[in-house]
Amino acid sequence: MSGSQTHGPSRYEVPDDAPTHSCPYCNRPFRTERLRKLHVGLDHPESIDDDERDTFQEAYLAENDEIGLFRLKVLAVLVLIYFSFLFVYLAVN
Repeated sequence: MSGSQTHGPSRYEVPDDAPTHSCPYCNRPFRTERLRKLHVGLDHPESIDDDERDTFQEAYLAENDEIGLFRLKVLAVLVLIYFSFLFVYLAVN
């Protein structure tokens, strides 16, 4: 990558033209604001104020909802695959 920037204690390769959302406490870059909010709440809980804690909780709950929906979709696909194999087995025998 042509433009690398050093952020915080670790080195992150970030293209010069890439939009980033940096952590105000460790300057780590993130691709989205939601990821930055989650990072701040998980890695710097002692440093955040009430507003940041509220935005972290909202992002965390939204993330949990997305994970729950993903799990339901995976379960539905597994059930579909299971019954597909079962019907194929019954048709062949």
